[in-house]
Amino acid sequence: MSNISVEELAQYLSSKKPGFQTQNGLSIYLIDGAISSNYDFEMEELEFSFSLFSEAESLHDFMEGFRVKNINDFEALGYNNSWIRYLNREADMEVCQMEFYEGPLCFRLHKMKTLVFAASLHFYDEVYELLTLPEDFVSYFSKNKSKIATAMANRYQF
Repeated sequence: MSNISVEELAQYLSSKKPGFQTQNGLSIYLIDGAISSNYDFEMEELEFSFSLFSEAESLHDFMEGFRVKNINDFEALGYNNSWIRYLNREADMEVCQMEFYEGPLCFRLHKMKTLVFAASLHFYDEVYELLTLPEDFVSYFSKNKSKIATAMANRYQF
C-alpha cells in the first residue's frame, strides 16, 4: 500500500470518531487536532492494571513517532508500538494497584532514571534506575507502600 499523507489519515480518523481501536488493541483518540493513544492491560493475579499512554501535538508527530506509513501500519498498532515509545521516553506508563485504585501512579523514563508522579495525590518520586518491566512497577509499589499510603491518606488535604 502506498504512503498515506497526514490529511488522508486525518480524514480516515474523522470517520471513526470519537475514537478508534486498532486490531491489536491500541485505542486512539483525535480531539481538536491533537492525538493520543493508550493500551490497557491487567495482571489480575497481582491485582495491577497498566496503561501505556502517549500524546502527540499533531497527527504528523504521531505518524513519525509510531512510524505509520499507510493505513495497514496504522491499523496494526498495538502493545509493542506503545512499549517502544515508552522505552524511547515518548510515552508514560500508568500503573494502578487495586488497593490504591483512586491514585494511579505514572512512570516516565528520563535520562538514566524513572520519574514517578500522581497529580491527584500530590506525589512525586525519582528512582535512579530504569523501570521497564511490569515486575519493576509492581516492585516499586511494594518497596514504597508506606509512602504511597501516606500520599493517599493526605490527597484531599492540599
